[in-house]
Amino acid sequence: MLRKQSSETDPADWFHTAADRLRSADCLWDADGLTLSGLELLQQAIERYLKGYLIAKGWSLAKTHDLGKLLKEACQHDPTFGQFKKLSVELTRDYFAQHYPGGDWTDIGENYESLRQQAGELVEPIKQSVPWHFP
Repeated sequence: MLRKQSSETDPADWFHTAADRLRSADCLWDADGLTLSGLELLQQAIERYLKGYLIAKGWSLAKTHDLGKLLKEACQHDPTFGQFKKLSVELTRDYFAQHYPGGDWTDIGENYESLRQQAGELVEPIKQSVPWHFP
């Protein structure tokens, strides 16, 4: 773990926290399979990767958990992010369903393995676009 003051304007800090959450989601999946915490960690990882990417492109932070909104912003810089619209819709839906009791848990996480694969695919163009922010 890094011991430093983080900054919401430093893309590397967003990517560091994103990678941490993605590793944690993978550990939970390996240990317990589908969990509510694992879903939240996966969504939070993608949220942070997108926010880091957008901040690297000059975007001013908007505090949102809606991956669709973040993806729309990312598409303004690189239209190929549009291929992840389904991921953003499903993962945002699952996130809010599990995050606040009262949501419909009937189908959450039903496509977790596919969501995780797509999450990995979404991270690659971010790493290629701003490689200097990754160790």
